[in-house]
Amino acid sequence: MAAHWPDLAVALTEQAIDSVDHLLRGLGLLLQRGRLTEAEYRILALPAQRLKQCGVHAQQIVRLQSGQVRQSHEKIDLAYVVESVLQERREALALQGITVRRQFRPVELLIDPTVAYSLVQAMLEWAVQQGSRLELRVEPRVPDDTPPATAEPGPPRGWLAVDVLLDGPRVPESVYADGVLWLLAQQLASTDGGITLQRQVEPGRVRLTAQFRRTVGQARATDATGHDSGAPSTVFKTIGGSYAVVCSADAPTRLRALDVVKKLGIAADGVASAAQALAALAARDIHLLVLDEAHLPADAAQLADTLAQQRPGIAVVRLIGDAQPGTDQDAADGHHEAPRIPLEALDARLGPAVMFSLSKVV
Repeated sequence: MAAHWPDLAVALTEQAIDSVDHLLRGLGLLLQRGRLTEAEYRILALPAQRLKQCGVHAQQIVRLQSGQVRQSHEKIDLAYVVESVLQERREALALQGITVRRQFRPVELLIDPTVAYSLVQAMLEWAVQQGSRLELRVEPRVPDDTPPATAEPGPPRGWLAVDVLLDGPRVPESVYADGVLWLLAQQLASTDGGITLQRQVEPGRVRLTAQFRRTVGQARATDATGHDSGAPSTVFKTIGGSYAVVCSADAPTRLRALDVVKKLGIAADGVASAAQALAALAARDIHLLVLDEAHLPADAAQLADTLAQQRPGIAVVRLIGDAQPGTDQDAADGHHEAPRIPLEALDARLGPAVMFSLSKVV
């Protein structure tokens, strides 16, 4: 029976997610017909959405544990990853009354971008469950297991700390519980193999930290007093002025992809044909094209030819059918190919692919 637990977990989560989707569609229909108010809809929909998210996390754990995730390590800025996650969640955090203070310094890691993005998401979600006042810090630090002072100190490692400021002396019981989010974060760290996670309680706060062994470059750590050692603050590439086009002949897929892109704070339009995409290209500067190759428009060849001639540097993210081979990030000899995202993983993996594609061109 032990060998069947992954299959059982997948079956249970698929059933739960499908049931929640039906429930949410029903609630949406009642809202449209005036049988529910907006406030009533939110009260009923919120626990359903949380249940669905729990199922998605469980599916991620099973996929990671079974080795289904192919990694492609790249050099990325940890601070940029964390800021990207915060930008994606800014509206939801504001609605929940979550306040976030941040102090970021540049730290370059060698890591799979999707694993890094998913880990930061899981850490943030875990922290939100503990309290509403968060402090995030990214910096290079001498590792906790550094040799004694008489020996040569080891090189600094990337360090991410998420602190939850407590309103009183009572520590939430969930801090010590091995819930789905904690298990997901642990599995992500284990999948990478170079990340150490720790959760601890300090006076007035709960702290969750991730330490990254594959830190690259000549980053300097903070000094013994904890003060900045002189490196400049991170300057983030802005995505606020970015514009994206989602091209898909399938309306539901187009709307799903548009929803993901817009939640990142990126202006975006959806088109059903290459002619419409080329019209958008002529009207304004496009930084990113999300192309649904599983539902290609009949005139897709025209779009490919025009982009190759006029905009060879545009960032492209490709959506592929579930049966097609693909990776989150493909890279070889420093050349970054267009990320390929299976449709079944669109909601979880399109956001990270968009952010990292734009980070190379914006």
